Amino acid sequence: MKKTDSKTAKIVTNTLKRVLKVEANTNSCVFVYQPKAPKSLEKFKN
Repeated sequence: MKKTDSKTAKIVTNTLKRVLKVEANTNSCVFVYQPKAPKSLEKFKN
């Protein structure tokens, strides 16, 4: 059971990191308005 939880956690973490990188490098957002990006998001930009 712990092996599947660990694998699932790694998959979710990697997926979220990829989404963050895509969102950090695009001008649009999923939301209706464009919020200001926090400074901590800078580390995900290329």
